[in-house]
Amino acid sequence: MSVKIGEVQTKVSGDVKKTDEVDVSLRVSYSGKLDTVKFKLSEDLKKGDTVKIIIEKV
Repeated sequence: MSVKIGEVQTKVSGDVKKTDEVDVSLRVSYSGKLDTVKFKLSEDLKKGDTVKIIIEKV
């Protein structure tokens, strides 16, 4: 069972096609360690669209 631990909303800064590879990075503020994941979108995004990223403990 997963547990939601946080979420963030942001606006897309430029057009992104669903064929583009998207990176999401997670950094702890007191650590220099940066973890990055890559994924493909299920639909195109346009500049100004709002997206929500949800973090869950699984």
